[in-house]
Amino acid sequence: MALKVSVSGIRGIVGQDLFPETVLSYVAAFLTTLGRSKGTVLIGRDSRNSGKLLEKIVEASANALGWNCINIGIAPTPTALLATRRLGCHGGIVITASHNPAQWNALKLCDARGLFIKAQQVEKISNLVTQGSNFAWKGHQDLGETIVHQDAAPLHIREVLRFLDCERIRKNKFRVVIDPCSAAGAVVDRPLLESLGCTVYSINEDITGNFPRGAEPVPENLSPLASQVKKRKAHVGFAQDPDADRLSVVSDGGVPIGEEYTLILAGETYLRRKKTDIAVNLSTSMMVDDLARRHGCRVFRTKIGEINVTDLLRSKKLCFGGEGNGGVIVPEINPCRDSLVAMGLILELLSMETGRKLSHIIEDFPSYCIKKDKISHTVSDVQVLYKHLLRRAKEIYTQHSFDTQDGIKIYNNEEWLHIRASNTEPVVRIMAESRSTHRTNQLIAEGKNLVAAS
Repeated sequence: MALKVSVSGIRGIVGQDLFPETVLSYVAAFLTTLGRSKGTVLIGRDSRNSGKLLEKIVEASANALGWNCINIGIAPTPTALLATRRLGCHGGIVITASHNPAQWNALKLCDARGLFIKAQQVEKISNLVTQGSNFAWKGHQDLGETIVHQDAAPLHIREVLRFLDCERIRKNKFRVVIDPCSAAGAVVDRPLLESLGCTVYSINEDITGNFPRGAEPVPENLSPLASQVKKRKAHVGFAQDPDADRLSVVSDGGVPIGEEYTLILAGETYLRRKKTDIAVNLSTSMMVDDLARRHGCRVFRTKIGEINVTDLLRSKKLCFGGEGNGGVIVPEINPCRDSLVAMGLILELLSMETGRKLSHIIEDFPSYCIKKDKISHTVSDVQVLYKHLLRRAKEIYTQHSFDTQDGIKIYNNEEWLHIRASNTEPVVRIMAESRSTHRTNQLIAEGKNLVAAS
């Protein structure tokens, strides 16, 4: 397996393709591309076992180049991005493989604005590493220093609370169960929710370095949370991935409703406050189109990758967007996926809908069946793969339209099939949505056949 280098980070399996020297080289290359001989870089991480080791390597690499480090320790990715901006750092490095299993880790890289770096900078960094560049290591008098900063989480929480109608939420005294996967969300979830007047119950809140369930907050991993929501007679359950940028929801009935609903519920709240067009990625559910029609606005879609959605939000001056994997982006708070923002907006929606349960609110939106699958597939030339896929798809789907910004998306007003090589794993992702389970399964099977034939 090869290291995955993309806008989603420098990602690999520790000890298999992600080594200490790999981390050192990519940190040095990244700081070199920031165009200064020294500065300050923020460092944060999730809770996985390898994080502490990689944190030391990142610190030492930066200090050896004369850079100072502000280390915020275990923290959600959105917390680290916000802190990078608010603490005046010149860049940030978040040590997390996000939704990948525990044996993976990664370096997520951001600029001084707390925005993930773009593809052009990723390519420049990769070229510096590949060429074996001689980096400007400093002598003993010019080494950088590291300070530990413990107030990043409270800073993030204050920013979110400032945006919400806190008094309205507090009056409802919601009962909430959280499942932060024994990871970064555990640092922020309880203080945020208790500040909103919630009674908080939890599972998987102890930070252990191991993940007690599958890292992705998808329905098949949330049965224990669902049971606790029913047991506690809670209004809602919230689950995050290890770096807490994604949020999934369990309804009052103890039903994991799927991460696609996170964006829709948060969006319903935001659009009641303020009308704006919406930016999402190509694989986000058609529910977002229904949400937009409901509020008289438009949907713009972009290729997969959080920075691509953020760039679209910024270029079109939009105020709300995200991804159907449970990622909600409200740029005026934090120009990245932020599960704290998502929690707050969903609780605010519940407070607006006095007396209505979440299980009833979701019935206001048309029902679709979306399925996300993947197959192991090492892609030697992704553009050749896409060329073959498109040729075959046009022969089969003569009544559909095609979008080739990112892989191949085949769609009409009733359904879509999206096939693309992953930025984070050696797999090809196959995603589909329609109004029936049978048709969605059929589309997934057709997608697998297209890949096999290409």
